[in-house]
Amino acid sequence: MTRWISLTVAALLTMLLVSPVWARTVRIETTVPLADHSDEALTLAITQAVEAGARGAAAMGMQWIRVDGARVVSDSLVVRMTASDDGPEEDTHDVGPRGQTTL
Repeated sequence: MTRWISLTVAALLTMLLVSPVWARTVRIETTVPLADHSDEALTLAITQAVEAGARGAAAMGMQWIRVDGARVVSDSLVVRMTASDDGPEEDTHDVGPRGQTTL
C-alpha cells in the first residue's frame, strides 16, 4: 500500500513541476501617417509600419511575424500583423480577397 502512495505522490509532484508550454500569438496593428498617396510615400509607410511591428514583436519575445494586410485610412496607413513565438501555424485554408477565408 505504501508503494502505491509513494508512486501517486511522485506522479503528482511530477505533474506539478512540469509546466506545459503553449505558443503565444499576438495581433499587432501599426498606424503610420502618410505625407501623400503616391507610390513612394506608400512604400515608405509600409516599410516603417512593418519595422515598427517587428520591433514590437521582438520586444515581446516573438520569433515569427506575418503581415496580414494593410489599408489606407484618411491620411494614415494601417498595417495588421500576426506574431508568434512558435513559428507559422499550419493553415489549411486559403485567404481570399478582403481577408475572407475559403475552404
